Amino acid sequence: MLYFATGNKHKVKEVSAILADYGLEIEHSNPKIEEIDSTSPKKVALDKAKQAFEQLRNPVITEDTGIWFKAYKDFPGTRAKRMFECLGHEGLLKLLKGKDRNAYFLCTICFFDGSRHKFFEGKLEGKITSKVIKPTADRMPYEKIFIPKGFKKAVVEMTQAEKNEISHRGIAAKKLGEWLKETALHELLDSI
Repeated sequence: MLYFATGNKHKVKEVSAILADYGLEIEHSNPKIEEIDSTSPKKVALDKAKQAFEQLRNPVITEDTGIWFKAYKDFPGTRAKRMFECLGHEGLLKLLKGKDRNAYFLCTICFFDGSRHKFFEGKLEGKITSKVIKPTADRMPYEKIFIPKGFKKAVVEMTQAEKNEISHRGIAAKKLGEWLKETALHELLDSI
């Protein structure tokens, strides 16, 4: 059993759909985890994985996703959720008025089984919009203000399948799926 330790239903939906393409299933769990304050997505994801493993006593994946505005150093970065909670869309967009609107998402998924850990990363470049797109849509906040490079529409305007093909989390989850399948195959061959 592989648990995905997160409180975010959108992340579970996205990663589950991608891993299903590899014939893999994950079990959602929302253990109580204290997120460390670090500018390193790897440190945050690994710390969350270790906390989740201690509670679940089964292999887990956790993830940390941030968004970096090129106009600012390490902002919002790994503190994206907290910055959105403080500033909302209006405040974030105001910070970029007259500034470079280029940005990128970085997703780091961490697998941890109690003795080993492995990271899988995905990056999505693009730009921040000048207004909120589909403000009432049941999607993650930054999807409403982010247009991926090479596209003319915001992430929130994409279907789940379109998003999974290009998203930072989709890229990281595909790397995880490939590794899990390869690891399982090697372990099976070793047992023969």
